[in-house]
Amino acid sequence: MSLRFRVVAAIVLVLVTGSALGLALAGWQARQWLRGELVSAQESGKLAVTRAYADLARSDAPEPDLRALIATFDGNRHLQARLIGPDGRLVVASRLEPVAAPPAWFAALLHPPVAPARLASPRASGEAVELSPVYTNDTAAVWPEFLDLALVLALSCLGGAALVWALVGQALKPLRTIGEVLPRIGGGDYAARSPEQGPPELAGLARGVNAMAGQLAGMRAHNQALETQLLTLQDEERADIARDLHDEIGPHLFAANVDAAMIASLLAAGRHDEAPAQVRSIQAAIAHMQHLVRDILGRLRPVRLVELGLFAAIGDLAAFWRDRRPEIDFQIRLPDDEDGLTETLQETVYRLVQESLANAVRHAAPTQVMVSIERTPHELRVEVRNDGAPAPPPAGAAAGFGLTGMTERVAAAGGTLTAGPVKGGWRVSATLPLAVRDQEDAA
Repeated sequence: MSLRFRVVAAIVLVLVTGSALGLALAGWQARQWLRGELVSAQESGKLAVTRAYADLARSDAPEPDLRALIATFDGNRHLQARLIGPDGRLVVASRLEPVAAPPAWFAALLHPPVAPARLASPRASGEAVELSPVYTNDTAAVWPEFLDLALVLALSCLGGAALVWALVGQALKPLRTIGEVLPRIGGGDYAARSPEQGPPELAGLARGVNAMAGQLAGMRAHNQALETQLLTLQDEERADIARDLHDEIGPHLFAANVDAAMIASLLAAGRHDEAPAQVRSIQAAIAHMQHLVRDILGRLRPVRLVELGLFAAIGDLAAFWRDRRPEIDFQIRLPDDEDGLTETLQETVYRLVQESLANAVRHAAPTQVMVSIERTPHELRVEVRNDGAPAPPPAGAAAGFGLTGMTERVAAAGGTLTAGPVKGGWRVSATLPLAVRDQEDAA
């Protein structure tokens, strides 16, 4: 059932209910009016009969006078007079005017409880005059008025329903447009827009939908830029690893192969005393390659983090820079407990601190760098602050890969990151939930 139909049905229900109540009230008032008319007519009739009885005592022909009294009520709209004999039988009754009777149900609804009035004759013969209310004339007179009122109310309901149907349809037209635009936006067409028209509420809804589409378009463009940066970083990392393998490990492997071949030649020639020197040369080449492989693995995954744990690895990072930049005061404030921190969360914090320390040393020329990690029951707060003043980036320059990478890592862990100048320096701050979305936890 459409919203338009529901609104119109509700309003029609209100109109019909109001009309029904109006008709009921009008019927009740007509019933009260009819009762008042009948009671008033009955009282007038009783007064007339009482006066006639006073004259009847002096009458020479009381029987014809009683009949004449009954005849005075001929054609009365509200009363019928009846002469009742001593034995209770009807002697004579006044004549009623013929009228078209209304429907029985309508007459029953407007039938007020007015009892007949019987007035005994002063004569010793025991006759009585009975005045009975007549309902047909008044109900027949009210019936056309009731039909006219019902017709007016019915036409009002129909006209009101048609008017409301048209107005609601016009008012909901922008909503139909929004309903057509939303599936397009859901399908990826972020250029779709809804006209901002109609009632203020629907115009505001259209503005919200258009703003959402604009934000989604911006997010898609941002994600595409991030994907491009990520691919660039991956390519650069692969190029660095390939260069290290080619320039460092490749020559040492070749040298080790040459030394091994030399050992075989020396042993075949019986020059055993020269072989140990070639063995030591091979060992030196292998040790150098192990060192290079360890460096490459450290770039791919922090070995110190695996070996020492998060807080010890952060202390090792500070010690690394303290040895190379002794003029900088590195201060570390860490919690006592790192239990319960997932592997993903630990690596996120480590990379965040690693990148922040490197940026501070390279770009800010600080005299003091402080690393602070606070743990609450539900989150981990990481802050790296320095008192340096980094040079502003060129106008229009995009955010660096380092900041972009930190933002992506923190967002992937379900947290938020802010970085920017503060009073007396620069601060990088991140809030990470302890209930991090970690795939290994769900496994």
